[in-house]
Amino acid sequence: ARILFLTDLHWDRQYVPGSAAACPDPLCCRGAPHDGPGAAGFWGSYSKCDLPLHTIDALLAQLPNATGNGTGNGTGGFAAAYWTGDIPAHNVWQQSRGDQLRALRTVTAVLRARLGGLRVFPAVGNHEATPVNAFPPPYVRGNRSAAWLYDAMAEAWQDWLPPAALRTLRAGGFYTAQVWPGLRLVSLNMNFCSQANFWLLINATDPAGQLQWLMGVLADAERDGEKVHIIGHIPPAHCLRSWSWNYYRIVNRFEGTIAAQFFGHTHLDEFELFYDEETLSRPVSIAFVAPSVTTYINLNPGYRVYEVAASYPGSSHAVLDHETFILNLTEANAAPPGAAPPWRRLYSAREAYGLPTAFPADWDRLVRRMQDDEQLFQRFWFHLHKGHPPREPCGGPCKAALLCALRSARAADPALCQPLRPALPFPRIQELWHQRQLC
Repeated sequence: ARILFLTDLHWDRQYVPGSAAACPDPLCCRGAPHDGPGAAGFWGSYSKCDLPLHTIDALLAQLPNATGNGTGNGTGGFAAAYWTGDIPAHNVWQQSRGDQLRALRTVTAVLRARLGGLRVFPAVGNHEATPVNAFPPPYVRGNRSAAWLYDAMAEAWQDWLPPAALRTLRAGGFYTAQVWPGLRLVSLNMNFCSQANFWLLINATDPAGQLQWLMGVLADAERDGEKVHIIGHIPPAHCLRSWSWNYYRIVNRFEGTIAAQFFGHTHLDEFELFYDEETLSRPVSIAFVAPSVTTYINLNPGYRVYEVAASYPGSSHAVLDHETFILNLTEANAAPPGAAPPWRRLYSAREAYGLPTAFPADWDRLVRRMQDDEQLFQRFWFHLHKGHPPREPCGGPCKAALLCALRSARAADPALCQPLRPALPFPRIQELWHQRQLC
């Protein structure tokens, strides 16, 4: 079964083709158009810019036979879509609740129109709120609560989600629902682990009771013989330390039930490995981190398609392979006006990296292989940035920090990177991680 995966769309309704692609503000490609070099492209720009709606629409319009039959056996198309948030643009200093709700409703409507009857399972991103990253725990009531956002999401997504899912969505922005027989989806609100959510200074351990709820859902799935896909916006290693380590423990406990994990947020194409807690050597799970639809910063637009074991007796529902598709902006913006933009497959994971399967052990071996195979590592670096890597190459410290990140699915744990060569002091690794955060 093929699952469409979209994350970090970041629609900028003030994007103007021909406007300045370089500017002193945190977000550019807005304002009056001008002639000459440095103008924003029609489909997007290699700069600190987000996307016009017509680029997002063009992505959805060219998807092959988007509607599957919902059983995991879509004929040539998709069986489901996972959509992990960040709908509004990066002009966070200007946004009102009305702006955020307009973005939510507009982009949801485009997805519904283009994907037809395909079921979409969304997750809440950190940019959906205003102020950005501000997600109060559910016990905060009144005008300071997040009810204005969750109620609007429940209304916008009611055709995709069952009533029980809408209830927990309204309460805390998370839910569970059946994708197809034998496969359950859990959509987490990762803002309750975010380092940038200042509400968590009150309680960072499990502020919405979400981890407790997650363990109950996983225990029920284990009892009922279901497998579980977990989706969320912020990857686990980017979370507050206490939350991240507790989540890691849950993944260890339910390694036989959690078939796959899918996240976004970083805008880059990467992953985070989970190991057994006793020895930190046996890979037990992997969190796939898919690249963004938006170009922010200096990237091509992109999306991901996961191939998973479908609905049949005894299915693992595990990821078998994934493919990444991009729009090369240099080609697209040079095309004559009115031409459909040429989205193309950038790579398939198993083909590009020579993986026999796409299980956690294969990705662990890939990290080890990249230590010595520089050509393989540079291929990964190219894909990490959706085919548009930075001008400066990734040297020794950069490589050590990146390989460490791929092994680290829990926050601030230097032990996970000790087997890697060459060794780099962990504070230096953390410093390099911080430098490459785009969002």
